[in-house]
Amino acid sequence: MKKNMNTGWLVAGAAAAGAVCCSLVRKKKEKDRDYSGYGKTVLITGASSGIGMEFADVFASNGFDVVLTARSEEKLKSIARDIEFNYPVNADVIPADLSTAEGVDILYNTVKQRGIRIDQLVNNAGTGVFGSTVDVDTDKLSELIQLNITSVTLLCRLFGADMKQRHEGRILNVASLGAFMPDPYFNVYGPSKAYELYLTEAMSGELRSSGVSMSVLCPGPVRTGLAKKLGKAESRFALTPREVAEAGFRGMQSGELIIIPNWKFHLLKDVICHLPVRCRIAFIRAWQEHLLANGPDDIFRN
Repeated sequence: MKKNMNTGWLVAGAAAAGAVCCSLVRKKKEKDRDYSGYGKTVLITGASSGIGMEFADVFASNGFDVVLTARSEEKLKSIARDIEFNYPVNADVIPADLSTAEGVDILYNTVKQRGIRIDQLVNNAGTGVFGSTVDVDTDKLSELIQLNITSVTLLCRLFGADMKQRHEGRILNVASLGAFMPDPYFNVYGPSKAYELYLTEAMSGELRSSGVSMSVLCPGPVRTGLAKKLGKAESRFALTPREVAEAGFRGMQSGELIIIPNWKFHLLKDVICHLPVRCRIAFIRAWQEHLLANGPDDIFRN
């Protein structure tokens, strides 16, 4: 057993070192890459705050027209005004609640009615519920599954078909590092992100040679304020939403399948995934309990 664990650590270390080297090479190549999106339109879900709001700004700064959707129309309108003031692009707003069964139909039909061609799609909207699975409110779990799984699938299906017909397009699904590992107390969220990961990989195989690119963004902890809402502290390793959005944008435009921003997240994934399953569970459980014990007042501690 001890020998197997030592071997696991060696393999994880080698994999992490390789990930760091690849990350450095990729960054060097990205410096001269042109990501101009003039004449193209991106649809971003969950665009009223956090990573989604930063995605909107990053795409607009690269010349993309943007279509923003979330539940809060007022927040979206404010962001759209700022974008059109700061960049020579168009910013449309379509309020829709993707945690409901009718949300996807409202969004897709409105896009069609307005005659907007969606060249790229960022499925960023998502939510999490912190607590033991057997104690969490069932309605909240149903909303999570609708938003994180059902809506993502249907939007990929609808807009993906349009892109395939035109032989051009890009789709980015925003998952999580939790897609690769068990996550006690943040359960259901992790499996929903694992679903997004495998959905993206499977669609990538289906759409090969179609002109449509599939990517999945798998960040670790991000300072979005979600931790505070859940009553726990933010991780010390958390990135800013801007850092995650920029990494997701670059990876998406480069056609990367799995995008993990930051070498630290690569290291964390590779180390944890090479541990025995029960060790993985114990490690993540202890981490979550530590964050819960520190509480939201610890959220911005460095």
